[in-house]
Amino acid sequence: MDDVSVGACAGVVVADVAAAAARAGLLPGDRIVDLNGRVPLDVLDLEDAAADGVLWASVLREGRPLDLVVAPRAGEWHGISLDHAGLGDAPRTCRNACRFCFVDQVPRGLREALRVKDDDYRLSFLHGNFTTLSNLSEADVQRILTLGLSPLFVSLHAWDDAARVRLMGRAASGARALLERLAAAGVRLHLQVVLCPGWNDGVTLEETVRCSAGLRSVVDLGVVPVSLAAEGDLRRVTGADARATLARIEAWQRDFRATCGAAFVHAADELYLLAGLTPPASDAPEQYENGVGICAATLEEAAALAADWARQTPARESAARRPRRAVTAVRLLTGTLARPVVAAAATTLSAAAGTPMQPFAVANAVFGPHVTVTGLLGGEEVLRALRKTPLAEGEWLLAPRVWLPDALGRTLDDVGEDELTAACDGRLVVAASLGEAFARLSE
Repeated sequence: MDDVSVGACAGVVVADVAAAAARAGLLPGDRIVDLNGRVPLDVLDLEDAAADGVLWASVLREGRPLDLVVAPRAGEWHGISLDHAGLGDAPRTCRNACRFCFVDQVPRGLREALRVKDDDYRLSFLHGNFTTLSNLSEADVQRILTLGLSPLFVSLHAWDDAARVRLMGRAASGARALLERLAAAGVRLHLQVVLCPGWNDGVTLEETVRCSAGLRSVVDLGVVPVSLAAEGDLRRVTGADARATLARIEAWQRDFRATCGAAFVHAADELYLLAGLTPPASDAPEQYENGVGICAATLEEAAALAADWARQTPARESAARRPRRAVTAVRLLTGTLARPVVAAAATTLSAAAGTPMQPFAVANAVFGPHVTVTGLLGGEEVLRALRKTPLAEGEWLLAPRVWLPDALGRTLDDVGEDELTAACDGRLVVAASLGEAFARLSE
């Protein structure tokens, strides 16, 4: 390394090391200012360089230059984790002024991470976060194309520029043109529309669906009802709104299946539940985190577990075992809207296990009762619900990991897992799936 000053504030900072990076002598806090002849901007450049097999790294360690060679063995990870939660650079933030922004509805006193309005094409590529494209520079577009960043997940909300600007502000005016440019370059795109009655539904939604489907690289489009703690310029999606929109979506799906072999447009489970209908299975796995197909997957998993339990004999137990005999009953934590689906899953599981099971539906007190998803429940309202209806002797509470993230160990209102476990007298299982939950319950 010849010129330390050039890289003094450039490059990326190492947060942790393992494997080949540890063997090479790289340390947390090292600033990598050159990788295989280029100054890395973030984790994308790190992984692009890693594709060469060997990483020739120039680093600054407390201002002192070092040259290191990171040489992973066959099939081994290079072992470099970057700061900024692995991104290597501060996440890009949103420039829009969305009327429906959920972050703006976050009450004071919740963890600060909930207030971060990320709008970053890199997080879209790496983790499936939705981005609006509103803050892309020409250099960003060129980087997406050069590095082949595909697929991307895009919140479009309306094909019509004027309709989109009314909902999102002037920064979103060029999103469609960028979308068309990326699609023309072959970038696979998964789209999202947050449905706001009177703003982007009806004929506006039809235009969005039809025109988006006309872009060959657009894979699918998910329609999600707006979530509002309080109504103002926007109003909530009613049951009648949901039924009218679903009638349109299902008609479009029939057309697309007949002409393209896939549904293309998908309604989030929440839209079906608002309409009083059972959400169907989905053929769009990339829209799962957008709330599409989760209910059907839950019911399918419950049925598979029940069938597995039915096949068990004392001589042959499966990995997904039924609850042990000390478990007298089970409650499944859920938000209020999904209660019918969780009740159906509980009935299936209860019949197979011979153990009473029921949903434990809790109304949201953090955002208000109109926010109904389980992941946004606070810990305090669950504690209050448990005080009101305590677990019986031998009864267990099963909760989804999305409600109590493993990395944090705390709910969004800062209630710790230890406090929740104590409220259940130790009879709490938090897991990412029903299968994992019951496997732990049978240990």
